[in-house]
Amino acid sequence: MNALRCIIRTIDSVSELTAKVIIWLVLVLTAIISYEIFSRYVLDAPTKWSFDLSYMIGGTFFLMGEAWTLKRRQHVRIDIFYRLFSRKTRAVIDIVMYLALFFPLWGGILYALIPYVQFSWEIGERSMQGYWQPIIYPFKTVMPIAVSMLLLQGLAEVLRNLVFICGGEEVK
Repeated sequence: MNALRCIIRTIDSVSELTAKVIIWLVLVLTAIISYEIFSRYVLDAPTKWSFDLSYMIGGTFFLMGEAWTLKRRQHVRIDIFYRLFSRKTRAVIDIVMYLALFFPLWGGILYALIPYVQFSWEIGERSMQGYWQPIIYPFKTVMPIAVSMLLLQGLAEVLRNLVFICGGEEVK
């Protein structure tokens, strides 16, 4: 059980550290949007790059925050009946749902993302949405990294519930 607790804490630490780094993207995104607003409405000179950077940075922030959000149990959950069950029953339900739904879904998404991102790198893909057509493959690379981190945090949640069921003690 101590080994499982160590694995859980390590995965949790990775999610926390990633969130602490990624949170700074909000400031970068705010600065970019503020500059665009100033440039567009005060200087009457809109930028060609702010739209592309804002969706790439916003998407990175959103995707990389998934694992941390899962760790904090902040994802939307419909718990009309769930909250009525005992903590051990909820832990069993969580394990079953992770194994039946979470891992197959996100594992399938990761499986599909690998060739998608690989192809993007091979062709040197550029965004066709913006005027300046920036490279997009680094942004696409964030997707499988984020999904991998989410799957890793899902593993920590399964192990956390398993430890609770077997030992009766929550791993924080």
